[in-house]
Amino acid sequence: MAWVLFDYGNVICAPQPEQAVAALARAAGCTVAEFGDAYWSHRLDYDRAELDCTTYWQKVAAGLGRSFSDADIAELTRLDIASWLHLNAGTVALVEDAAAAGHRLALLSNAPAEVATVVAGLPVARHFEYCAFSCFLRVAKPDPACYRAVLERLGAPPGEVVFLDDRPENVAGAAALGMRAVLFPGPRQARAALAAHGVVTRHPGRDRAPSGMGGSE
Repeated sequence: MAWVLFDYGNVICAPQPEQAVAALARAAGCTVAEFGDAYWSHRLDYDRAELDCTTYWQKVAAGLGRSFSDADIAELTRLDIASWLHLNAGTVALVEDAAAAGHRLALLSNAPAEVATVVAGLPVARHFEYCAFSCFLRVAKPDPACYRAVLERLGAPPGEVVFLDDRPENVAGAAALGMRAVLFPGPRQARAALAAHGVVTRHPGRDRAPSGMGGSE
């Protein structure tokens, strides 16, 4: 197998912690439930760079019947980025082991530029030969054009790529193009699923945190 292609959100990073979402809701002046509805309504447009940061948050504000100042938007953006930086230590260990075993790794994530820029600078990102983000591709999963753009950049046919993602629709979209798509249930199960596709990692039983990190989140 030529490549292992990882999703980022809810795969390499843990789901947004409840306290992080609560902090975002407080900054927006609403309940968590109200914030979630407004936050996700235009998120794919933001991920595809159809909306810039300010316009996205203005739309979130409109959905809440509120208005945000420039200072509000700066704080919401800061909190939003931070909410996506809680790494899943088990997946980071899997990435490290796959890289150590000689597999070629890449990343494909739906993310706005503000988040993507920070993620690309994380230590785990050094293990990826190529990091693809929807904001720079201008197309998001599960659009077939998103996968085709990445395959072109990898220079690999679909059958030579194993793709891991936590969303069934993204897995189905990749599989429809002939990629070996795996629904990510967790690091331990993902390690076994990769092995079934011939991606054998150096430490198949490892579930401890990588050096310098805490336990899995």
